[in-house]
Amino acid sequence: MTTVKLNGFRSKQVDRDGVPGERIQHQNVVVLWRFSRQREARIAWNDLNLRFGFPDIAEYVTGDRHNLGIDIVELDIRFTKDRKMVLMHNKTIDGTTNGKGLVTDYTFEEIRKFRLKHKNVVTEEVIPTLEEALLAAKGKILIDLDIKQDECIDSIMVVVKRTGTQKNCLFFVYEPALAKMIKGKKAGFQLLVRTENVQAVDTLFSVVRPEAVHIDPSHYTESVVHTLKKGKSRVWINALGGVDKKAESGNLNAYDDLIKFGANIIQTDQPALVKKYLESKGMYYKKG
Repeated sequence: MTTVKLNGFRSKQVDRDGVPGERIQHQNVVVLWRFSRQREARIAWNDLNLRFGFPDIAEYVTGDRHNLGIDIVELDIRFTKDRKMVLMHNKTIDGTTNGKGLVTDYTFEEIRKFRLKHKNVVTEEVIPTLEEALLAAKGKILIDLDIKQDECIDSIMVVVKRTGTQKNCLFFVYEPALAKMIKGKKAGFQLLVRTENVQAVDTLFSVVRPEAVHIDPSHYTESVVHTLKKGKSRVWINALGGVDKKAESGNLNAYDDLIKFGANIIQTDQPALVKKYLESKGMYYKKG
């Protein structure tokens, strides 16, 4: 089994209760795959099923994801008309299924009648629920809960708690006050908070102490990273777009800029390339 250290998170090593156990400390860069926005399969679960040939997420989180170097998986969550939570990046189901319209146009029973597409070919896959994905991922991989509708948050917390996947999940939010509310539930929820400038970083810990903080290149400095790591937060940065494209064209050193000041979570559309890069730098930890 291959793995990447997640300092401050519990992941991958499963204890007897099926929850992630402690990890030994080693190299510290984590790979996140933002698969739900890829053109080939824009649905989180569908992308795993169809692009990489996994029949379901359960096989993925226990199998070849390690060969791709993925530590964290993004899930995009939306309400149906009757407030059931399903995974869908876009507001509509156009293009990704054999149906049309907004997710909120359909009840759960109605939306499950549609089938996902892959390269315009209709498959037998249905739109998955958040609960199905969390149960499959439990104790095996971290989940980035990309919350598309703020009104979903209370329901998401209920499902995460019911499935016992608090240690598997990161609630991705933009507002520190909202993050503070989630932490205030005292349910062991973990947080990923978005910041857009140095000032947001400087004031963040006076409101809440998240497990990870999303930064941009505009405020990616040694000082910002020092502040965040001193506060026991991981530092999350994107390879999406230009950096990934350079690596895909053969320039793996394009990822140098992402780790130069110590960021230790990389969000990417090219996990295998990031893994290869980290291995070349001696920064990828293999266990077992």
